[in-house]
Amino acid sequence: MISGCSWMKKTKNRHFVSSGTTASGRKVVLSSIWEMTLSERQNAAMLLENTTVRPFVYCRYFFKCFFCSEQFSEIHALLNHTTMHEMPGYDKILQDLLPKGKRTIKIDISNLKCKICKESLSDIDQIRKHLVKEHEKEFTQSGNGMIVYNLSLRNGQFSCHICSKMFQTFILLNRHMNVHFNNAVCEICGAGFMSHQRLIQHKEIHSPGGYPCRKCGKVYTTRSNLKYHIEKSHEGATKMRMLRCPHCPERFTEHFRKLKHLKEVHEITFTYECDVCNSKFPSRRALTTHTNKFHTQKTFCGICRKSFSCVTTLKKHMLGHSGRKDFTCGLCAKSYGQQKSLNRHMTMHINECNKLACCGNGFQNRNDFNLHVKEWHPNIFCNFPFN
Repeated sequence: MISGCSWMKKTKNRHFVSSGTTASGRKVVLSSIWEMTLSERQNAAMLLENTTVRPFVYCRYFFKCFFCSEQFSEIHALLNHTTMHEMPGYDKILQDLLPKGKRTIKIDISNLKCKICKESLSDIDQIRKHLVKEHEKEFTQSGNGMIVYNLSLRNGQFSCHICSKMFQTFILLNRHMNVHFNNAVCEICGAGFMSHQRLIQHKEIHSPGGYPCRKCGKVYTTRSNLKYHIEKSHEGATKMRMLRCPHCPERFTEHFRKLKHLKEVHEITFTYECDVCNSKFPSRRALTTHTNKFHTQKTFCGICRKSFSCVTTLKKHMLGHSGRKDFTCGLCAKSYGQQKSLNRHMTMHINECNKLACCGNGFQNRNDFNLHVKEWHPNIFCNFPFN
């Protein structure tokens, strides 16, 4: 969450002046979208010094340590690394970590506590009030320039700390945050974004012309798409941004390839445990499927009250009640409500066509036929004309 919710007017020096409210309803006045004001930096420094918030940097394909700039492909590896750094004092934070010109910073509040008395609190507004009331810390009336995430995993997934919506990856969660915080609004189409940097990227879709790749000639509609293409497709560009194996020099462009490498080469496997029933699964996707099937609110058929884990399955089920039979067999003209029912029916015709004369059994493929003949008719020559 970022302190402030709308960018209002443009000044002569091309800075935007903003005003708005925090999630708790407290009115704040922010200044430039290009950089944090001194008062915002002071508030942020006070929070960094006295709470357990964990700042981090996210660049499009990797995460970077707020303190030493070391790069990580996994957010939780970065957060574990962050604990190795000791937060400096207020003046040092203001001078070195939040210098003039600093833009908004991302923070994790999954383990939010007051460093002074160790009390746990649920959000930034609460802990700010706590520091003022209990420990007489001083804050200005400005915001703090922080974008807040709760990066604790639920059932192996990220969740939005505002609406509890679940996401498989941080990228999807980060994109979703635009829904809640329209701090920068496109004057062309009205789309809202969490930061001005995202607004600039968005505006590229309204710009005429294309962006050609100098290496292969492919043309992209936006500069960001061209950048992604170069970093993914051309050698050297993604070397530092690829997923690294922690046990050898191998690098991977996709997460599942890294997991496969760890399993096959280093004999390291990962399990994902369900928070509800403690069942374990070999992949996050398998855990998600299990959660959706057994632990999510089900949808019910209004006619027979049969329950389903998703709307798509319910729609297929409703075809049975509608009486519609759009899938017809070309051999016997029987009709069915679903393609899979027709496919199941067609096996009957295949078996009839490919029936063995000596015993009457039918077969759909040559392998089944050969196994049957070998086991039951080894001394009989059977010629089975499969297509």
